Amino acid sequence: MERLRNLNSGLGQYCLRLSEALSSSEDGTGFHFSGYMPLKTKSKSGATIECVPAKWYHRWLGVPTNTGLWHCMHQDSPYWPASAVTPVTMTVHDLNYLERPDYSPERKKRKTRQLQRKIDRCSGLVYISGFVREQVKRYLRVPVHVCERVIFNGVSPVVAEKAGSGEMPYLFSIGLHPLKNYAVALPLLAAEPELRWVIAGPDVHGHRAKLEETAIEMGVSDRLYFPGAVTEQEKNVLYAGCRALVFPSLAEGFGLPVLEAMSAGKPVFLSALTSLPEIGGSEACYFQDFEPETIISTYRRGIREYDNDPGKADRLRQWAGRFTWERSAADYRGFFSNVLENRGKHQKN
Repeated sequence: MERLRNLNSGLGQYCLRLSEALSSSEDGTGFHFSGYMPLKTKSKSGATIECVPAKWYHRWLGVPTNTGLWHCMHQDSPYWPASAVTPVTMTVHDLNYLERPDYSPERKKRKTRQLQRKIDRCSGLVYISGFVREQVKRYLRVPVHVCERVIFNGVSPVVAEKAGSGEMPYLFSIGLHPLKNYAVALPLLAAEPELRWVIAGPDVHGHRAKLEETAIEMGVSDRLYFPGAVTEQEKNVLYAGCRALVFPSLAEGFGLPVLEAMSAGKPVFLSALTSLPEIGGSEACYFQDFEPETIISTYRRGIREYDNDPGKADRLRQWAGRFTWERSAADYRGFFSNVLENRGKHQKN
């Protein structure tokens, strides 16, 4: 659970919410959960999660632990048990590195080899979407004895008051990364002069400058805003006040912003790629291609249908309500039980 150090990130929220749900749910399995994390992040974890202190040298020497099962909460974690006999499971969130144009073919091969070694060490794998499972099956080898299961993430419903009723309406997006593909949707600002576009998230890849350059060329830069990293409360206020979520992403293992916006009753406009149709379902609107005419017509048609359908917002909330952390925790508990049972049978054979 070392990603608790950054609760403004998707993985930080995943570690927090799942640990809270695991520690509070009861289903008779008798599991006791502890969290491996830096001591300074202990206060951020679920109230009943016991802290196993992280040490910097554990990434090289392994973590000394007598646990009955070690779950690695994301595939990039460097923290694994020191003992080779400790059963290990792992959640695979995405293989987005394969789509990164800034990664050389050799770097992608190296990361794939590293992930393969981790999979070979595992007794069980969780995928956060069916799409991620398909990707793993395509690019990696899963040993026949490994238990596999797709377990969707939960979503914490957006609860916030709408801010600033007198301001210009705005589109909202979160996550500032080249693979979010926002440039294709800039024609919306040219076609809809009454709209702003707010794109939240830290600019760790220097993508903001490229978007601003394109926006200047199109004459819409004065309606493009980058608030940077936002807190959970600030993010919820932005969801509550937006006209719609725009998310034409090229690489998503899950797509949590889709469900967050839906939980606020907001229309969502997504690419039809990767996991997004699986997560957005039939209530989302999809860009079938990224031509400006398609982007604009899809938005106008979707927003018109949303405005003319009194029940649409409730259906969006109901769809997002299917994805709860309590349900995820119950699925993880069942998965852990299956892994241990399967491991026992495998060892006997």
